[in-house]
Amino acid sequence: MPELDKEEQKAFIEELMAENELKGASKKRLIKFLGEQYGWDRQRVQFKLKRAILAEKYAQSH
Repeated sequence: MPELDKEEQKAFIEELMAENELKGASKKRLIKFLGEQYGWDRQRVQFKLKRAILAEKYAQSH
């Protein structure tokens, strides 16, 4: 997937934030990191994001 410009990145991040009902700058940074790592592939970023959120919730509960 081609590299996104700043506005497209921001829109991508905001869409995923809304879809997953996330808030906060740390989640935005996580989505940006995953997007850069996986070439802004929506499906892969969504999968890895869900895994990261589950891992975070599990770690907080223990």
